[in-house]
Amino acid sequence: MGYVLNFYREPSFRRIETEFGITRPEIVTLIVLTYREGVTASDICEFSGHLKANISRGILALEKKGLLRREADATDRRRQFLFMTEAGRALYARYIPMLREREKAMLACLTAAERRSFERILDKLAAHVPDWSEAGDL
Repeated sequence: MGYVLNFYREPSFRRIETEFGITRPEIVTLIVLTYREGVTASDICEFSGHLKANISRGILALEKKGLLRREADATDRRRQFLFMTEAGRALYARYIPMLREREKAMLACLTAAERRSFERILDKLAAHVPDWSEAGDL
């Protein structure tokens, strides 16, 4: 899986970094916020596997660029919830078609039935992540 994903992710992220001037942690943060706003940096780290220091730097950079905003938790002022701005949504809308095209090219060798099966298998694996990921490190 890692071999195949590297041929999808690495060239895609390098191109986004070059064309749009944002780093991988910034790219990942915007992707996460597209699907679930109001998360914390720790949530993004847990989802993406990126180091907290890298995500924190990415969040600071996105905030400086006006692509996200933070809101303090009313019950714990140290905790910050993250939200994408309109500018962040606009940037995401500019680079996500490129990722979708690359995904389409990657899956082009599969029939429609194989793609449906593949998506079901990925959904099943994703749902199972909490069960095996907490089993401990290798």
